Amino acid sequence: MHALVTSPPGGWLNTRITEIELREGRPTDVLVQIHAVGLNPADNFQIEGKYPGGPKPPFIPGRDACGVVIRGDGDGKWKPGDSVVVLQSSTTDLINGTLCEKQWVAAENLARKPDAWTEAEAAAAPLVFQTSWKALFDVGGLKPGQSVVITGASGGVGLAAVQLANSAGAIVVALSRSEAKRSRLQQIGAHHVFAPDDPHLKEKICDAVKSKGVSLVVENVGGPSLSTSVHLLGVHGRVSVVGILGGVEGTIPIPALMFKRASIHGVLVTDDTPQQAQAAWEQIVTLMSRTQSRPVFDQVFPLKEAAAAFKKLNENVFGKVLIALAQPVDARRMMGSG
Repeated sequence: MHALVTSPPGGWLNTRITEIELREGRPTDVLVQIHAVGLNPADNFQIEGKYPGGPKPPFIPGRDACGVVIRGDGDGKWKPGDSVVVLQSSTTDLINGTLCEKQWVAAENLARKPDAWTEAEAAAAPLVFQTSWKALFDVGGLKPGQSVVITGASGGVGLAAVQLANSAGAIVVALSRSEAKRSRLQQIGAHHVFAPDDPHLKEKICDAVKSKGVSLVVENVGGPSLSTSVHLLGVHGRVSVVGILGGVEGTIPIPALMFKRASIHGVLVTDDTPQQAQAAWEQIVTLMSRTQSRPVFDQVFPLKEAAAAFKKLNENVFGKVLIALAQPVDARRMMGSG
């Protein structure tokens, strides 16, 4: 079968599409025909060897996927023809990476594809929605009626956070530098949208949410944005730190932390057990169905254009970048914008 493989010593110069033999699965594994894969910035960091604790070459990148069962597990939970979503989020055991035509996946790491979603939408969802769920509700403790600011809201995690927070009854404030993207963010569930460099940002946000500060900030940008996030908090507010695309270092105003009794939490889903991932996914699908929302994707590439697909991640995207590996995939829906 064809697979994208990162060989020693790693990096894109040593990452190429290769014909490999399918490994043998275990009785607890399910053989899945991979139809579509959602890409994540962390996947690129792993290929480049820049992800702390990431996998050592050789490995197959990719964690998100949607496909169809070819061979079920020994317990009979999964049967041929079942449409499934891959929930695994390991950063160290990527022998089971999803950027390949077929893969054995542990039965406990699979969930049924929501009937109302296309394969493209399902492939776009797992890691960013699981991360957003943890940032909003597990770590963030967000409750209905509370306010949340989402920085970098047009990226994968940002869009997922906007949709989930809206479905949960929160007051959603989305930040984006693009006027066009701010308009689209309102269409998918943001109640208020602002440019992050607006000189009167806090004043406008507080006026919009009718409070002296917000309950939660989902920080997808990192770097200097972290200081702004703390500045936007109200008393007992929280910041859930998800991304570092804006830089790996940020200045934190210590007096603001003290007088607001605020807290900052790092967010990763890689230490979630399969049971935790399944529980979060069930609640995610329930929330999305409440507002009939769908995961958003930006563009789809064939496997042979994997390098271009990863390059697209660093460009002007709105939602997830996908790779299609096999038919049937709803090509019409996939080639749209979600």
